[in-house]
Amino acid sequence: MPNAEYAQGSVICSAGEPFRQLMIITKGNAQTSFCGQTFTLGQGDMIGLNALLEGSHSLTYTAATAVTIFTLPYEDISSLEALFREKEDIANVVVNSMVRQLATYLEHHGSLKSEAVNVYETVTSIHPQYEKMCETFGYTAKKLPMLTTVVEPTEVDELSSWVNEYYKGISELEPPVIKAFFSKFGISFGFMQFGSEELARSLSAIKHYQQYLESVSKVLLNPAGFDLLSLFTELHIEAATISGGDASVTAAITPLISTLSNMRYIEKDKLQARLATYNEHLAASRGGNKPVNTGGAEKQNLQDSVGIIIAYAGLPEDDANKFARIVQEYTKLTDRGSSEDVAHRLRRELTNMFNEIYKAVFLNSLKDPAIPTIVKMFLNFGYVDAALAGHENADYLYSIADSIGGDPARGIYTAYEWLMAVYQGKKEPCRNEFDMDYTAYVLDLKQQKRFDDKEEQRLLNDKMGKLMFEIDQIFPIVNKLTFGRITTFCPVLSDNNIQRGLEASLITPDSIFESLKEIRDIDFGAYFRETAYTNPEIGINRESVNVEILPEVILMPNVGVRGIMWQEIEGRKRTTKARMFAPLFLLIDLKPLLVRLTGEFRWEMCKRVQGSRWQDITEPSLTSEYSDYLQFYRTNRDLSAEIKADVKQQLTRARNNYKAVFVANYTDWILAEANGSPRLNKFARKLLMTYCTFAAPIRENLVQNPQYAEPLKRFNFQIQQREHHLSRVIQKLKQTGHEVPKELVAEIEFVKK
Repeated sequence: MPNAEYAQGSVICSAGEPFRQLMIITKGNAQTSFCGQTFTLGQGDMIGLNALLEGSHSLTYTAATAVTIFTLPYEDISSLEALFREKEDIANVVVNSMVRQLATYLEHHGSLKSEAVNVYETVTSIHPQYEKMCETFGYTAKKLPMLTTVVEPTEVDELSSWVNEYYKGISELEPPVIKAFFSKFGISFGFMQFGSEELARSLSAIKHYQQYLESVSKVLLNPAGFDLLSLFTELHIEAATISGGDASVTAAITPLISTLSNMRYIEKDKLQARLATYNEHLAASRGGNKPVNTGGAEKQNLQDSVGIIIAYAGLPEDDANKFARIVQEYTKLTDRGSSEDVAHRLRRELTNMFNEIYKAVFLNSLKDPAIPTIVKMFLNFGYVDAALAGHENADYLYSIADSIGGDPARGIYTAYEWLMAVYQGKKEPCRNEFDMDYTAYVLDLKQQKRFDDKEEQRLLNDKMGKLMFEIDQIFPIVNKLTFGRITTFCPVLSDNNIQRGLEASLITPDSIFESLKEIRDIDFGAYFRETAYTNPEIGINRESVNVEILPEVILMPNVGVRGIMWQEIEGRKRTTKARMFAPLFLLIDLKPLLVRLTGEFRWEMCKRVQGSRWQDITEPSLTSEYSDYLQFYRTNRDLSAEIKADVKQQLTRARNNYKAVFVANYTDWILAEANGSPRLNKFARKLLMTYCTFAAPIRENLVQNPQYAEPLKRFNFQIQQREHHLSRVIQKLKQTGHEVPKELVAEIEFVKK
C-alpha cells in the first residue's frame, strides 16, 4: 500500500474534500484546529474519523512536523467492513485511534459544557441581585436587553451525559485489554460506526458551546462598554458611600469577576483595563457614608439631571442659571400645554435654549468615550428633569438609555446615531426646508459673495460644516414636525405629552421592519425603482430592471404623533434611499403611519422620475393620471353624482391637494381594499391597481371580485408580456453559453410577485 509524505506546514486534506482514502499516520504529527482549539494526532492515529459516515471531511488537517501517512482506498462504510474482516492489525490501530480521539474531543466538550453551565448560572443568579440592590439603595436599575440571549446552554446538546465517562473509561484501559475486547469483528466494526456518530455529535456540540460562550461573553464584557460588568461597577462606585452598599456590591461582583477571569473567550487585556478603571474610580468614591434615599420619588442617579446636562454642555453661568430657572418654572405650570402667554413664553424660551444646548452637548460627546447616562437621555429622548418627565417615566428612560439604539445596517437611526453618521461622513446631510442640500447651500452662500473658491472647496468637504447644517437647519424643524402638535411644541420631555406608556410607545427597528414588510407584502412594488441594466459583452444593450431600496428612518427625540417623508432620494441619484422621520415614542399605531409615508414616497418618487411632466396626461404615470382624475372629476362620465360629491369632499378635506387625496386613498387601499373591503370608487381603484398593484396572493383572492376584475385582467396581460420577454432573453443567453446575470434573475422574480 502506498505511503504519502507531507512536509511540515503542508495541508494533508481540507474541509469539504471527499473522503476517499483511509489515512493512518506512521511517522510525525498532524494537527487540526476546531473552534479555536488545536488537536494533535500522532503515530497510529487515523485522520478524518468523524467523516467515515459523512463521506467528506469536515476539518482541515495540516502537517505539524514532516509526516508519513499510510493510505488505503475508501468508498463507503462497507470498505471499512471488508478491511476489518481481513486485517485485524489495522482494525486494532483504527479502533485505538478512535478511542483516543473520542476521549480528547469529549474532554474538550466536557470542559466547554462545564464553563457554559457555570456562566449561565452566574448570569441568571447575579442579575436579580443587581436589581434588588438598586431598589435597596435608591437607584434606577438599567435594562440589559442582551440578557434575553442567555438561555439554557445544554438544550441543543445531543450527547448523552454518560458518553464522556464511557469513552474516557475505555481510553484508560491497558492496550492488551482494549485489543482483546475489540478482537471480534462485530464489536470493533460496530464501535467504529457508533464512534463516528458520537464524534460528529461531539464536534457539533463543541461548536455550539463555543458560539454560546462567545455570545454570552459579549453580555458580560461588551466592546461597547455596556454589559453586566458595567452595571455592577457603576452601581458599586455610586453606592460605595452608602451604608452597607460597598459590602453588598462587593459580595455580588466578586463571583462575576471570577467568572470573567476564567472564561476562555474573554479578552483578558480589555478585562484588566476595565477592572483597573473600576478600581481607580471605586477608590476615589469610597469615603464617608451617606443615608439611603428611600423617602422621595426621585432616584439617586436621577438627581440634578438639569445640572448634569448644563455642566456637560459647558454653558456660561448666566445661561446655565437661566435654563435651570425656566425648566423649574415650566415644571410648576398646572397646564403646560396652555395657550396662555406664560406657558407660550416658557415653551418658546425652552425651545430656543434646548436647540443650542443640544448642539453643545452633541459636540462635547464627540470626544467623550464614556457619555454619562443622563446625557444619553437628553440626546436620545429630550429628557432634562425627572419631575418634568414624571418620575416613573424618568426611571424607565434611565433603564434603557445605555442600550437604546437603531439599526444603521438596516437604515434605522436614532437622532444621535444619524448626526454621528453625518459627522463621520457616512451620510450626507438632508435637504433643508427649502429643498436645498448641503452642496447647493454652500454654492448659494458663494453666490452671495460670502467667501472665495478656496473656501468653497474647503466647506464642501468640511465634516463639521455638514454637521452644523444638519443640526441647525434640519434637526429643529423635524423635531417640531414629528411632535405633531405645532402650537404646543416644546422639545423637552414632559409628562403632559405622554398619553400612553413609554414602553408601549417606543419604536424599535424590528417594529419598523415588520410594518414595512407587511406593507410590501401587499404593495410589492412600493420601494422598487426602475433602472437600466447593460451588459454589451453578453448582448444586453439595455434592459429595464427593478431594484428594491428601502428607506432610512430617523427617530427623533420626542413623544409625537406624526411621521415625515422628508426626501425621496439623496442628491440626484434615483437609486439612493429615501429619508423618513418619526418620533422615537409614537402615540399612534406605527403601521398606518408607515402606510401614509409609503404613499407619500410613491407620489414624490413618481414626480422625481417624471420631472416637469409629472402632470402631463400624454405621458401616463401615477401623478399625471391621478391629477387628471381629480382635476376633471366633474366631467368624468364614469363617475356617478354620488361619487362626484364624495371626490369633492375628499378635495375639500385635503384643501385641494392632489397628493393628500392620493395618500388618503392609498391608505384605504392598503389597510382595507387589500382585505377585500371596498373603500374607493372604481376610478381610483383602477388607478391604484395599475400603479400600486397588489402582490400575487392578494390578486388571486380578489380575481373573482367583479370590482377588481377589469384592472386585474389588464395587469395580468402586461405581466405575461413582460415575463415572456424576459424568458426569451434568458433563453437566448443560455443558448449562447452565457451565465444569466443575477439582475435578470431578480427581475423575473420581481415580475412574478
